[in-house]
Amino acid sequence: MQKFIFILFTSLILLGCDNIEDGLVDPNDGEFSVVDIQAPKSLEYVGADTKLTTSITFSDSKAIIVAWVQVSAQDGSFDITYRKEMSKANENQYSTSIGMTSEMPSTKYTIDYHYQTETQSDKKIASHDFTYDNMQNNIAPIISNPLFYYLDDEPTLLDTLENDKEFILSIKVTDGNGLSDIDSVYTDFYSPNNPSAIRVILFDDGKVAEHGDKIAGDGIYSLKNIFSGASGDRKFEFWARDRRGMLSNMITHNLVVK
Repeated sequence: MQKFIFILFTSLILLGCDNIEDGLVDPNDGEFSVVDIQAPKSLEYVGADTKLTTSITFSDSKAIIVAWVQVSAQDGSFDITYRKEMSKANENQYSTSIGMTSEMPSTKYTIDYHYQTETQSDKKIASHDFTYDNMQNNIAPIISNPLFYYLDDEPTLLDTLENDKEFILSIKVTDGNGLSDIDSVYTDFYSPNNPSAIRVILFDDGKVAEHGDKIAGDGIYSLKNIFSGASGDRKFEFWARDRRGMLSNMITHNLVVK
């Protein structure tokens, strides 16, 4: 019996909404309530003056000291702003504009609206979703330089691995739209006794202990793993996928487990 242990993650996805009712976290504070939110459902990059403009209107703003927004990709991969303070547009309305660039990934974002009062230092009261298109020509990712090496050795491309000895597999990824355009990097693993591929995800998060990845954000995606009770030929097919579903070239590596 053979075993190949995979370390898999579930990503936390932030959920938002497209209308004020669904987007309200706490619609009534007792002293005031949200009566209107203005924000786009979709936004396209049209040049250097492209802006995300949004406003929130309260029934009464006397108790509010400051209001601000946080804008993040729903998959958690990119923050446009962690805290952008809003200006008072009129007696009960706060608004702000945020510059958008062509480097910001084309994906779905959530605007979270926060405020502060004398009794509340930071309270989220509403959220709104919008889709952003950076209008850049989509370029497929490119992968290169597959590596298989033991945990404490220098990176190299081994073609033989031993059972019960931890190793790292990695692949280099580039993308003409930037690494923020990468949705996932993975390898499909085949063994003689299992003709169907087993897909495992690689990481570029700098978490050496968990995934074996040494430097976050350097385009080298890695996974720490181990064979146990295995023997014979194995095949790995590496892929990268961007946010619009475009696949990279495929790289195959065959090795023998002893």
